[in-house]
Amino acid sequence: MTHSDLHIPGYTVHGPIGQGGMASVYLATQESLNRKVAIKVLRNSAHDTSGAQLNERFINEAHFIASLNNPHIITIHDISTLPGGDHYIAMEFLGGGDLDENRGRFREPAAILRLIREIAEGLSVVHEQGIIHRDVKPANILFRKDATAVLTDFGIAKDVDNNSDLTQAGLSLGSPSYSSPEQAQGQPLDITTDIYSLGVILLELLLGYNPFKGDSHTCTAINHIQQALPPLPAKYAYLTPLLAQMLAKSPADRFRDCDALVAAINPLLDPTAPAQVAGTKPATFKMPTWLAVKPRLLLPVLGVVAAILLVFALGYESETDREIKRLLQQAEVRLQDARYIAPEQDNARYYYRQVLLLDEDNRDALEGLVRVTEKLVEDYVTRGAEALERGKLNSPRGSSALYYYREALALDAENPQAQAGINQIVDEFAHRARTNLLENDLGSADRNVKRGLNIQPDDAELLALRQEINQKMPAAKRLIRDVFGKLREKIDKDG
Repeated sequence: MTHSDLHIPGYTVHGPIGQGGMASVYLATQESLNRKVAIKVLRNSAHDTSGAQLNERFINEAHFIASLNNPHIITIHDISTLPGGDHYIAMEFLGGGDLDENRGRFREPAAILRLIREIAEGLSVVHEQGIIHRDVKPANILFRKDATAVLTDFGIAKDVDNNSDLTQAGLSLGSPSYSSPEQAQGQPLDITTDIYSLGVILLELLLGYNPFKGDSHTCTAINHIQQALPPLPAKYAYLTPLLAQMLAKSPADRFRDCDALVAAINPLLDPTAPAQVAGTKPATFKMPTWLAVKPRLLLPVLGVVAAILLVFALGYESETDREIKRLLQQAEVRLQDARYIAPEQDNARYYYRQVLLLDEDNRDALEGLVRVTEKLVEDYVTRGAEALERGKLNSPRGSSALYYYREALALDAENPQAQAGINQIVDEFAHRARTNLLENDLGSADRNVKRGLNIQPDDAELLALRQEINQKMPAAKRLIRDVFGKLREKIDKDG
């Protein structure tokens, strides 16, 4: 389903912002309150038993989240069903991106611990209702514009007391890179599985990588089951006890609940506590004896030292600086090669985003992303014009003039070339319909008018042609058209 096909009463749908195996997420405006929302739509699959179970899970997810009240849990605005049977949830739109897109903000232990505490506070509310999230991972931690962390996507959440679940068949739901040992093995779960997943996120943010992630799902699962907690850098050593308890292989050895986890984090964020590894003494500075004995040498020596430090500072380039420079060079090469957003993890947009993870205010990367968007729009407009010239107005799906122009407008809603291209497509359908009328081919004329009106429902010329066709078309034929019209429209849209 494309966003052009999606019509939800009371909402203006702008376009897709997320795609999963069973559901799609769209950005929309709730017309009554003029506010942006995210609408999650489950594709209707109720024709079989598994589809009915998915529908039930989807509705249960919505009702459960709506019953919660916590700043770190996503807010639900509406739950309903579309005429075609698709279920949807309208929820708050979180415009701050997910954790992967915000890693640059979490470089220091204090910021990381505050994030973990926020998610733990949200999970505490979830667990109090007897529910396990089971899919705590960076992609399900989003941010509001005020930087508040929000836990989302309860699609595979499970009642603690309900064992009638897919895991009974030996299946492991959730993301392997963040799954607890018992979840990886399809064993019964309790709320500490979410604490383990949160511990993996904490460890990943501290190390810069996930040490449990292997080359395959099986390898990753084995690592979670067998691999010990890797040693932390010396500056993070004081967090080892916290991580050891969060990542204990046995659920019984972890924090009993998220309240206990929050209680363990709070002292680590106490500004009055010394920022050092437990059991060590703060270092003190002792002036060298030669400076203390001969103070007259102090000023000249300090002048030399200052000069050396200045030269060093001007020429010094950190490892992070070198990595940023390398990523920017890669991005520029991909941009010149027209590899704007593909292939995955080897395109201009990917490299610019990697720079922003290291330096969120990097001007070259921010300007680069703008250039990527501009190049994409130019490319879509060019492809649209080529498809239009070949007569591929609205099909085949994914490579028609209509598709390319709409993709351009999704990136730049005011783009004049794309808007003009859409108008040309509508004019062409009107021209074809007029030609059909001259040839007395009412069926073809009617179909071309419908195709044009699907793009611009209020086009005056097409509406006039529709009226003329209705006057000329026999009543019996109009009846057949109206009865089977929706099927024909669907075929036309699908190409």
